[in-house]
Amino acid sequence: MQEHPLQREFPLLARMEAPAVVPVELMRTVKTYRQACRLAWQLRRVRNLTFRQLAAEAGLVYQHVGDYFNEDDRPMRRDLPGDAVQAIEAVLGNTAISQWHAGRAQLTVLEEMQATRRAAA
Repeated sequence: MQEHPLQREFPLLARMEAPAVVPVELMRTVKTYRQACRLAWQLRRVRNLTFRQLAAEAGLVYQHVGDYFNEDDRPMRRDLPGDAVQAIEAVLGNTAISQWHAGRAQLTVLEEMQATRRAAA
């Protein structure tokens, strides 16, 4: 099988290994941080990945990882620490958590602009 000349210059593997962007339609269903974490887990690239493997790859405490992605939202559940998001997304292969943060920040900026306009009127 002959390689296409541009394939050497722009390897697809590098793109495939970067976390994928989650479609907007899916992100619209996410209302909370915990839902974003669960979506990231559901969309993981490696289907047979275990919490133990995720913890080892992302440098997290294994006993805590089950809380981060658990289906129930009991108050005793730990939230994924913000400084672990990049590592988690790299292992899971998607940016659902960062997209949730970005969407929430943009909404807040929009709300601030609307409030400023109302105050000025």
